[in-house]
Amino acid sequence: MKQENLAIEIEGKEVSVEPGTPILQYLQEERPADLTGPDPVAIASVNGRRASLHEPVAPGDRIRLIRLNNRQCQTTIQRTVLFLLAAAAEDVFPQNRICVEFSYGGGIFCELDRADPLTPDEIALLENRMREIVAEDRPLTPQTFGLRALLKIYRRQGDDRSYRTARYLRRDALTFYRMENSPRLYFGRQLPSTGYVRDFSLAPDSPGFVLLTNLKGRPEVSAVHQPQPRFLATLREYTHWADAIGLQDTGCLNEFIVNGRTAQLIQIAEARHSQFFVDAARRVADLPPDGRLVLLAGPSSSGKTTSAKRIMVHLRVLGFQPFALSLDNYFVDREQTPLAEDGDYDYEALGALRIDHFNEDLQGLMAGREVYLPRYDFVSGTSRRDEIPTRLQRGQPLIVEGIHALNPDLTPAIPRDEKLLIYVSALSHLNIDRFSYIKTTHSRLFRRIVRDAQFRGYTAAQTLARWPKVRQGEEKHIFPHQNNADLFFNSGLIYELPVLKLWAEPRLAAVNSDDPHYGLARTLIDLLSLLLPMDAGSVPPTSLLREFIGSSGFDY
Repeated sequence: MKQENLAIEIEGKEVSVEPGTPILQYLQEERPADLTGPDPVAIASVNGRRASLHEPVAPGDRIRLIRLNNRQCQTTIQRTVLFLLAAAAEDVFPQNRICVEFSYGGGIFCELDRADPLTPDEIALLENRMREIVAEDRPLTPQTFGLRALLKIYRRQGDDRSYRTARYLRRDALTFYRMENSPRLYFGRQLPSTGYVRDFSLAPDSPGFVLLTNLKGRPEVSAVHQPQPRFLATLREYTHWADAIGLQDTGCLNEFIVNGRTAQLIQIAEARHSQFFVDAARRVADLPPDGRLVLLAGPSSSGKTTSAKRIMVHLRVLGFQPFALSLDNYFVDREQTPLAEDGDYDYEALGALRIDHFNEDLQGLMAGREVYLPRYDFVSGTSRRDEIPTRLQRGQPLIVEGIHALNPDLTPAIPRDEKLLIYVSALSHLNIDRFSYIKTTHSRLFRRIVRDAQFRGYTAAQTLARWPKVRQGEEKHIFPHQNNADLFFNSGLIYELPVLKLWAEPRLAAVNSDDPHYGLARTLIDLLSLLLPMDAGSVPPTSLLREFIGSSGFDY
């Protein structure tokens, strides 16, 4: 017997649809013009959660159609281009496997699992094959598998990484996407077909290449590669280290947890951090006695404050008495603060700081003169000078931490050879399988959600609402200067997401379905579902992670 039609809402208009009808089918039958032209409908928002057009409708669904030019499509476009890469690589390199490693240089760094680097000709051949698949406009359709059936498929294909990841999933059924004429399965929302992809490119960067997808909101324009050799070396060194200790992906991390090896894992990761702080302290000691200035910068929730404190501890081990100078005390009076595009005060702009006063004080401190340092009052929005002067001894290290620390315009009065520049960021990407990974940006967001809830009284929804503006500030004020650094510190801890999961997951679950950031909250919950939880009891009080979860041995 035919079921009665159900009522749903599409673009604010109530319509009658047969139960189980995919959104794509409805559009094909009732609104075909929405699926053609330069800006077709590409995905949808169903009850506040982004979804594929293959999503079947349910009673009372509120559906908003999202077109290809919308910035909200960016993640889905990128995921489809990665699917293109996977399918093309199987054709071009049948004896090898392409590994998608991490975000880098404006795109995603990838390499082939062989000893010899990829040649430019091979990379061009791979890109041409991807474009051929786009031209074929192959449909991308979902298929649901029981977990046991999925494990059998991965075992038959010899895909050990995907098998490990799936083995610890706590779901009875999972939805994957198939590409027509390809045996590969891909997890995660896809565009309706390969023909939706407008532009991309592969930029050689030995030993692999950088996959460049489109600019946000501009699907017809691909990003430009920004080579950063030293930064790439830092990322690849971490990848090799993780491989060496047997932690290539989420499946391996879960195995450590299941086998009761978490204490060992924490010790190894913390020792790696300690090794950096020891080396950094020695680099500071090697600076000229009249110019031991350390400038430390990094994006939000990278652990800059704890990094500065731990470097200071190791400097004390070497017999120094380091002094920390806060950039926050050099804010201009509130009414003089530059305004952002939205009309709010832009405290992240370089013009929000008294650069001239800061440099005068720096020069005075480094010359051993008495300096009356400022103290900024965030309540009144004004600053005052200390009544008691500060004087540093000759050779006493001076530590400055802030978002502008690597910008040469911050310290123009200090010679370059008298300062050590350190870039701090959580660069511990975590692969899910060979073609997907948890971005370091998401790792920092998990840290911020937990810290904001623990120490600032913010809900996850409030943190998610602030995050886009934080990211804009990083893109504008921090990332352009990261290559100025003398040292790159990867502040990520390979074990941190299973620990943060215990704090972040319930707070993300509290985000209401009518909240504009509900979709992102569900995406983050899905990422955490890949990992088993880990108790924080073995995390030492000096750990950088304690800055976010609490019980740190340092004062903040």
